[in-house]
Amino acid sequence: MILGIICEFNPFHKGHKHLIDTLKKDKNDIVICAMSGNFVQRGEFAVYDKYKRARAALENGADIVIELPTVCSTLSAGGFAKAGTALLEATGICTHLAFGAECDDINELYNAVDLIKENDNNIKEELKKGVSYPTARQNAVDLPILKEPNNILAVEYLMNTNLAPIAVKRIGKGHDTDDEVYSASQIRKNLNPNKISSIYNCEAAVMSKLRTMTAEDFTLIDDVSEGLENRLVTVVRNSGRLNEIYDGIKTKRYTHSRIRRIVLRSFLSINKYSPKTPQYLHILGFTQAGREVLPDIKKNASLPIISKYADIKALNNDVAKLYEDECRYTDLYNLGYKKPLPCGTEQRSKLIIL
Repeated sequence: MILGIICEFNPFHKGHKHLIDTLKKDKNDIVICAMSGNFVQRGEFAVYDKYKRARAALENGADIVIELPTVCSTLSAGGFAKAGTALLEATGICTHLAFGAECDDINELYNAVDLIKENDNNIKEELKKGVSYPTARQNAVDLPILKEPNNILAVEYLMNTNLAPIAVKRIGKGHDTDDEVYSASQIRKNLNPNKISSIYNCEAAVMSKLRTMTAEDFTLIDDVSEGLENRLVTVVRNSGRLNEIYDGIKTKRYTHSRIRRIVLRSFLSINKYSPKTPQYLHILGFTQAGREVLPDIKKNASLPIISKYADIKALNNDVAKLYEDECRYTDLYNLGYKKPLPCGTEQRSKLIIL
Protein backbone atom coordinates (compact mmCIF):
# COMPACT_ATOMS: atom_id res chain seq x y z
CA MET A 1 0.00 0.00 0.00
CA ILE A 2 1.01 3.60 -0.52
CA LEU A 3 -0.30 5.53 2.45
CA GLY A 4 -0.55 9.27 2.81
CA ILE A 5 -0.38 11.17 6.10
CA ILE A 6 -1.23 14.85 6.56
CA CYS A 7 0.96 16.13 9.36
CA GLU A 8 2.88 18.91 11.03
CA PHE A 9 5.37 17.03 13.25
CA ASN A 10 5.74 20.14 15.39
CA PRO A 11 7.87 18.54 16.70
CA PHE A 12 8.08 14.86 15.74
CA HIS A 13 7.39 12.66 18.79
CA LYS A 14 6.71 9.07 19.83
CA GLY A 15 3.03 9.33 18.95
CA HIS A 16 3.97 10.09 15.35
CA LYS A 17 6.41 7.18 15.41
CA HIS A 18 3.60 4.92 16.67
CA LEU A 19 1.35 6.04 13.80
CA ILE A 20 3.94 5.29 11.12
CA ASP A 21 4.98 1.98 12.68
CA THR A 22 1.33 0.87 12.90
CA LEU A 23 0.78 1.64 9.22
CA LYS A 24 3.86 -0.10 7.84
CA LYS A 25 2.74 -3.71 8.25
CA ASP A 26 4.49 -4.91 5.10
CA LYS A 27 8.03 -4.19 3.90
CA ASN A 28 6.58 -2.87 0.64
CA ASP A 29 4.31 -0.32 2.33
CA ILE A 30 5.24 3.28 1.56
CA VAL A 31 4.34 6.29 3.72
CA ILE A 32 4.15 9.70 2.04
CA CYS A 33 3.84 12.69 4.38
CA ALA A 34 2.14 15.92 3.36
CA MET A 35 3.79 18.09 6.02
CA SER A 36 3.26 21.75 6.90
CA GLY A 37 6.30 23.82 6.07
CA ASN A 38 7.66 26.50 8.40
CA PHE A 39 4.25 27.68 9.61
CA VAL A 40 1.51 25.57 11.16
CA GLN A 41 -2.25 25.47 11.29
CA ARG A 42 -2.51 26.96 14.79
CA GLY A 43 -1.16 30.23 13.37
CA GLU A 44 2.36 29.80 14.74
CA PHE A 45 5.93 29.39 13.57
CA ALA A 46 7.01 25.74 13.52
CA VAL A 47 9.50 25.23 16.34
CA TYR A 48 12.00 23.58 13.96
CA ASP A 49 12.32 24.31 10.26
CA LYS A 50 10.71 22.01 7.70
CA TYR A 51 13.95 20.27 6.74
CA LYS A 52 14.78 19.30 10.31
CA ARG A 53 11.25 17.99 10.84
CA ALA A 54 11.31 16.17 7.50
CA ARG A 55 14.58 14.49 8.44
CA ALA A 56 13.13 13.37 11.78
CA ALA A 57 10.16 11.83 9.94
CA LEU A 58 12.37 10.04 7.41
CA GLU A 59 14.62 8.69 10.16
CA ASN A 60 11.54 7.26 11.88
CA GLY A 61 9.80 5.40 9.09
CA ALA A 62 8.41 7.93 6.61
CA ASP A 63 9.52 7.37 3.00
CA ILE A 64 8.78 10.67 1.28
CA VAL A 65 8.02 14.11 2.77
CA ILE A 66 6.30 16.73 0.61
CA GLU A 67 5.71 20.26 1.85
CA LEU A 68 2.20 21.57 2.39
CA PRO A 69 2.69 25.22 1.29
CA THR A 70 2.27 28.01 3.81
CA VAL A 71 -0.77 29.43 1.98
CA CYS A 72 -2.47 26.09 2.74
CA SER A 73 -0.96 25.10 6.09
CA THR A 74 -2.26 28.28 7.75
CA LEU A 75 -5.91 27.79 6.78
CA SER A 76 -8.72 26.74 9.13
CA ALA A 77 -9.21 23.03 9.83
CA GLY A 78 -11.45 22.53 6.79
CA GLY A 79 -9.07 24.31 4.43
CA PHE A 80 -6.05 22.54 5.91
CA ALA A 81 -7.72 19.15 5.40
CA LYS A 82 -8.81 19.94 1.87
CA ALA A 83 -5.34 21.13 0.88
CA GLY A 84 -3.60 18.18 2.52
CA THR A 85 -5.80 15.58 0.83
CA ALA A 86 -5.44 17.41 -2.51
CA LEU A 87 -1.66 17.25 -2.20
CA LEU A 88 -1.65 13.51 -1.51
CA GLU A 89 -4.08 12.84 -4.35
CA ALA A 90 -1.91 14.95 -6.68
CA THR A 91 0.98 12.49 -6.26
CA GLY A 92 -1.07 10.11 -8.40
CA ILE A 93 0.06 7.07 -6.41
CA CYS A 94 -1.48 7.34 -2.92
CA THR A 95 -4.05 4.60 -2.32
CA HIS A 96 -4.91 5.31 1.32
CA LEU A 97 -5.23 8.28 3.67
CA ALA A 98 -4.09 7.45 7.20
CA PHE A 99 -4.46 9.55 10.33
CA GLY A 100 -4.38 9.37 14.08
CA ALA A 101 -7.61 10.06 15.93
CA GLU A 102 -9.16 9.63 19.35
CA CYS A 103 -11.80 7.49 17.61
CA ASP A 104 -10.50 4.78 15.27
CA ASP A 105 -13.95 3.58 14.19
CA ILE A 106 -14.25 4.67 10.54
CA ASN A 107 -18.00 4.03 10.48
CA GLU A 108 -18.49 6.31 13.48
CA LEU A 109 -16.41 9.01 11.82
CA TYR A 110 -18.41 8.70 8.60
CA ASN A 111 -21.59 8.95 10.65
CA ALA A 112 -20.33 12.30 11.96
CA VAL A 113 -19.67 13.40 8.36
CA ASP A 114 -23.24 12.53 7.37
CA LEU A 115 -24.74 14.33 10.36
CA ILE A 116 -22.72 17.47 9.69
CA LYS A 117 -23.90 17.54 6.09
CA GLU A 118 -27.52 16.91 7.13
CA ASN A 119 -27.37 19.71 9.70
CA ASP A 120 -25.74 22.34 7.54
CA ASN A 121 -28.69 24.73 7.90
CA ASN A 122 -28.80 24.19 11.66
CA ILE A 123 -25.09 24.99 11.90
CA LYS A 124 -25.69 28.23 10.00
CA GLU A 125 -28.47 29.13 12.43
CA GLU A 126 -26.14 28.52 15.37
CA LEU A 127 -23.51 30.75 13.78
CA LYS A 128 -26.04 33.57 13.72
CA LYS A 129 -26.02 33.42 17.53
CA GLY A 130 -22.46 34.71 17.50
CA VAL A 131 -20.56 31.54 18.37
CA SER A 132 -17.50 30.06 16.67
CA TYR A 133 -17.86 27.43 13.95
CA PRO A 134 -16.65 24.55 16.19
CA THR A 135 -19.22 25.53 18.82
CA ALA A 136 -21.98 25.93 16.23
CA ARG A 137 -21.22 22.50 14.80
CA GLN A 138 -21.19 20.88 18.23
CA ASN A 139 -24.49 22.56 19.16
CA ALA A 140 -26.14 21.40 15.93
CA VAL A 141 -24.58 17.93 15.89
CA ASP A 142 -24.30 16.79 19.48
CA LEU A 143 -21.66 14.09 19.10
CA PRO A 144 -19.04 13.49 21.81
CA ILE A 145 -16.37 12.57 19.24
CA LEU A 146 -16.55 16.09 17.79
CA LYS A 147 -15.11 17.46 21.02
CA GLU A 148 -11.70 15.93 20.27
CA PRO A 149 -9.29 17.82 17.94
CA ASN A 150 -7.94 14.85 16.01
CA ASN A 151 -11.44 13.49 15.44
CA ILE A 152 -12.44 16.87 14.04
CA LEU A 153 -9.55 16.79 11.57
CA ALA A 154 -10.35 13.16 10.71
CA VAL A 155 -13.92 14.13 9.84
CA GLU A 156 -12.63 17.00 7.69
CA TYR A 157 -10.32 14.57 5.87
CA LEU A 158 -13.20 12.20 5.14
CA MET A 159 -15.29 15.07 3.80
CA ASN A 160 -12.58 16.03 1.33
CA THR A 161 -11.17 12.84 -0.17
CA ASN A 162 -12.02 9.58 -1.85
CA LEU A 163 -8.80 7.91 -0.72
CA ALA A 164 -9.43 4.80 1.38
CA PRO A 165 -9.21 5.87 5.05
CA ILE A 166 -7.27 4.18 7.84
CA ALA A 167 -7.70 5.50 11.39
CA VAL A 168 -5.13 4.70 14.07
CA LYS A 169 -6.15 5.29 17.67
CA ARG A 170 -4.16 8.05 19.29
CA ILE A 171 -2.20 6.99 22.36
CA GLY A 172 -1.25 8.99 25.43
CA LYS A 173 -3.26 11.45 27.51
CA GLY A 174 -4.47 13.44 24.54
CA HIS A 175 -4.07 16.77 22.78
CA ASP A 176 -3.11 19.85 24.84
CA THR A 177 -2.44 17.84 28.01
CA ASP A 178 0.64 17.59 30.25
CA ASP A 179 1.75 14.48 28.37
CA GLU A 180 5.48 15.04 27.76
CA VAL A 181 5.74 12.02 25.44
CA TYR A 182 2.68 12.16 23.17
CA SER A 183 1.46 15.79 23.33
CA ALA A 184 3.24 18.14 20.91
CA SER A 185 1.92 21.21 22.74
CA GLN A 186 3.42 20.03 26.04
CA ILE A 187 6.71 19.12 24.36
CA ARG A 188 6.88 22.61 22.83
CA LYS A 189 6.47 24.17 26.28
CA ASN A 190 9.59 22.38 27.47
CA LEU A 191 11.82 23.45 24.56
CA ASN A 192 14.52 26.06 25.05
CA PRO A 193 13.04 29.26 23.52
CA ASN A 194 16.55 30.31 22.50
CA LYS A 195 16.95 27.26 20.26
CA ILE A 196 13.65 27.25 18.37
CA SER A 197 11.81 29.56 16.02
CA SER A 198 8.91 31.50 17.52
CA ILE A 199 6.73 34.39 16.50
CA TYR A 200 7.55 35.98 19.86
CA ASN A 201 11.22 36.25 18.89
CA CYS A 202 10.24 38.68 16.14
CA GLU A 203 7.26 40.25 17.88
CA ALA A 204 8.32 43.80 17.01
CA ALA A 205 8.47 42.93 13.31
CA VAL A 206 4.98 41.44 13.40
CA MET A 207 3.58 44.38 15.35
CA SER A 208 5.22 46.77 12.89
CA LYS A 209 3.45 45.12 9.95
CA LEU A 210 0.09 45.04 11.73
CA ARG A 211 0.32 48.74 12.65
CA THR A 212 0.71 49.70 9.00
CA MET A 213 -2.49 47.89 8.01
CA THR A 214 -5.83 49.62 7.52
CA ALA A 215 -9.28 48.12 8.00
CA GLU A 216 -9.44 47.66 4.24
CA ASP A 217 -6.15 45.76 4.32
CA PHE A 218 -7.50 43.39 6.97
CA THR A 219 -10.61 42.64 4.90
CA LEU A 220 -8.29 40.96 2.37
CA ILE A 221 -7.20 38.38 4.96
CA ASP A 222 -9.01 35.02 5.25
CA ASP A 223 -11.39 34.68 8.23
CA VAL A 224 -11.85 38.46 8.54
CA SER A 225 -15.53 39.34 8.16
CA GLU A 226 -18.53 40.94 9.83
CA GLY A 227 -16.67 44.05 10.91
CA LEU A 228 -13.76 42.20 12.50
CA GLU A 229 -11.40 44.39 10.46
CA ASN A 230 -12.41 47.45 12.52
CA ARG A 231 -11.89 45.60 15.78
CA LEU A 232 -8.46 44.47 14.54
CA VAL A 233 -7.34 48.03 13.78
CA THR A 234 -8.52 49.30 17.18
CA VAL A 235 -6.94 46.47 19.19
CA VAL A 236 -3.66 46.60 17.24
CA ARG A 237 -3.32 50.34 17.84
CA ASN A 238 -3.92 49.91 21.56
CA SER A 239 -1.69 46.88 22.08
CA GLY A 240 2.03 46.62 22.69
CA ARG A 241 2.32 42.83 22.63
CA LEU A 242 0.95 40.03 20.49
CA ASN A 243 -0.79 38.34 23.41
CA GLU A 244 -2.67 41.56 24.05
CA ILE A 245 -3.93 41.43 20.47
CA TYR A 246 -4.93 37.77 20.73
CA ASP A 247 -6.76 38.34 24.01
CA GLY A 248 -8.24 41.66 22.95
CA ILE A 249 -9.90 40.23 19.85
CA LYS A 250 -10.99 36.87 21.23
CA THR A 251 -14.72 36.47 21.75
CA LYS A 252 -17.04 33.47 21.75
CA ARG A 253 -17.19 33.87 17.95
CA TYR A 254 -13.45 34.21 17.32
CA THR A 255 -11.17 31.51 18.75
CA HIS A 256 -7.53 32.09 19.63
CA SER A 257 -6.44 29.84 16.76
CA ARG A 258 -8.46 31.85 14.25
CA ILE A 259 -7.00 35.11 15.52
CA ARG A 260 -3.44 33.75 15.43
CA ARG A 261 -3.96 32.65 11.81
CA ILE A 262 -5.25 36.11 10.88
CA VAL A 263 -2.25 37.77 12.51
CA LEU A 264 0.22 35.36 10.91
CA ARG A 265 -1.26 35.61 7.41
CA SER A 266 -1.31 39.40 7.78
CA PHE A 267 2.38 39.39 8.70
CA LEU A 268 3.18 37.17 5.71
CA SER A 269 0.92 39.20 3.36
CA ILE A 270 -1.16 36.15 2.43
CA ASN A 271 -4.57 37.35 1.28
CA LYS A 272 -7.84 35.59 0.57
CA TYR A 273 -7.02 35.40 -3.14
CA SER A 274 -4.05 33.11 -2.53
CA PRO A 275 -4.55 29.50 -3.72
CA LYS A 276 -6.36 27.25 -1.24
CA THR A 277 -4.84 24.06 -2.62
CA PRO A 278 -1.22 23.20 -3.56
CA GLN A 279 -0.09 24.21 -7.04
CA TYR A 280 3.13 22.15 -7.02
CA LEU A 281 4.72 19.24 -5.16
CA HIS A 282 7.79 20.41 -3.24
CA ILE A 283 9.67 17.29 -2.17
CA LEU A 284 11.70 17.86 1.00
CA GLY A 285 13.29 14.43 1.21
CA PHE A 286 13.04 10.67 0.75
CA THR A 287 14.56 7.35 1.77
CA GLN A 288 15.79 4.58 -0.50
CA ALA A 289 12.31 3.04 -0.45
CA GLY A 290 10.85 6.43 -1.33
CA ARG A 291 13.33 6.84 -4.16
CA GLU A 292 11.97 3.67 -5.78
CA VAL A 293 8.46 5.14 -6.18
CA LEU A 294 9.58 8.63 -7.26
CA PRO A 295 9.45 7.62 -10.96
CA ASP A 296 5.80 6.66 -10.45
CA ILE A 297 5.07 10.07 -8.94
CA LYS A 298 6.84 11.84 -11.80
CA LYS A 299 4.77 9.81 -14.26
CA ASN A 300 1.38 10.16 -12.55
CA ALA A 301 1.48 13.45 -10.64
CA SER A 302 -1.10 16.05 -11.58
CA LEU A 303 1.10 18.92 -10.35
CA PRO A 304 4.65 19.99 -11.27
CA ILE A 305 7.43 18.71 -9.01
CA ILE A 306 10.05 20.83 -7.26
CA SER A 307 13.04 19.28 -5.49
CA LYS A 308 15.47 22.20 -5.77
CA TYR A 309 15.24 25.91 -6.45
CA ALA A 310 16.46 25.58 -10.04
CA ASP A 311 13.37 23.51 -10.87
CA ILE A 312 11.21 26.64 -10.95
CA LYS A 313 12.76 27.58 -14.30
CA ALA A 314 10.56 24.94 -15.91
CA LEU A 315 7.35 26.19 -14.24
CA ASN A 316 4.87 28.66 -15.60
CA ASN A 317 5.12 32.17 -14.16
CA ASP A 318 2.19 31.86 -11.76
CA VAL A 319 3.46 28.66 -10.14
CA ALA A 320 7.04 29.94 -10.06
CA LYS A 321 5.83 33.06 -8.24
CA LEU A 322 4.09 30.93 -5.62
CA TYR A 323 7.34 29.15 -4.86
CA GLU A 324 9.21 32.47 -4.81
CA ASP A 325 6.62 33.61 -2.26
CA GLU A 326 7.40 30.51 -0.19
CA CYS A 327 11.06 31.52 -0.24
CA ARG A 328 10.04 34.93 1.10
CA TYR A 329 8.00 33.30 3.87
CA THR A 330 11.10 31.34 4.86
CA ASP A 331 13.08 34.60 5.07
CA LEU A 332 10.46 35.90 7.51
CA TYR A 333 10.43 32.60 9.41
CA ASN A 334 14.18 33.02 9.92
CA LEU A 335 13.46 36.14 11.97
CA GLY A 336 11.86 33.82 14.53
CA TYR A 337 15.18 32.63 15.91
CA LYS A 338 16.83 34.39 18.83
CA LYS A 339 19.71 35.05 16.45
CA PRO A 340 17.90 35.59 13.13
CA LEU A 341 19.12 33.65 10.12
CA PRO A 342 19.95 35.41 6.84
CA CYS A 343 17.72 35.46 3.79
CA GLY A 344 18.07 32.86 1.06
CA THR A 345 18.10 29.66 3.10
CA GLU A 346 15.20 28.27 1.07
CA GLN A 347 17.02 28.81 -2.21
CA ARG A 348 20.17 27.18 -0.79
CA SER A 349 18.41 24.23 0.85
CA LYS A 350 19.26 20.69 -0.19
CA LEU A 351 17.00 17.69 -0.65
CA ILE A 352 17.26 15.23 2.24
CA ILE A 353 18.20 11.75 1.00
CA LEU A 354 18.55 8.90 3.49
